[in-house]
Amino acid sequence: MTKPYVLYDLEREVESAQSEFVGFFDASPEAQGGHGQRDIEEEARKVFEDAFAQGEKAGYEMGMKKVDPLVKRINNYIAGLTSFRDELVKKSEKLSVELALIFAEAIVLKECEERREVVMEMARRAVELCEDKGQILIKIRAEDARHIPETSIGSLKVVHDDTLKEPGFVIETAFGDIDGRISTQIEELKKELLNGHF
Repeated sequence: MTKPYVLYDLEREVESAQSEFVGFFDASPEAQGGHGQRDIEEEARKVFEDAFAQGEKAGYEMGMKKVDPLVKRINNYIAGLTSFRDELVKKSEKLSVELALIFAEAIVLKECEERREVVMEMARRAVELCEDKGQILIKIRAEDARHIPETSIGSLKVVHDDTLKEPGFVIETAFGDIDGRISTQIEELKKELLNGHF
């Protein structure tokens, strides 16, 4: 049968040994004399205090050597978790922006379907931004043709284009084209938001 393991209180053991040691000298005062006994007691106390301090220091250093690798591993785990959290936040922010743009596109498309004049209003604003107003051609999709007749007002000409399959317009000028289709505008907005921040 094995003996049970007992964890000793080192400080109590030192105090006990110290009192026994001092008690030994107290037991034979005639051998030591009054003044000599106090010197021995003081010396014994000092020896025990020094031994205790050295043992405490050695125990601390040995414990730190055992704990140090564990602390390093825990710090590595914490750094990994921090990095994972930052990546997760970044991905969720990007997903939120993408979802917001999808909803925005759906709302704008619905508005353009229900109110056909919105397309021409957007085209009119785009024309205002053109520096050269000469010979501007606005192409609109066939579905909008029923609501907006082909017109030619001064240098501004509106024509129906069967190749356009979604709400919006294309403006052709002498210096280049302006793609005013909703999906193109949303895609450009998405690139601007996502590439700038994610």
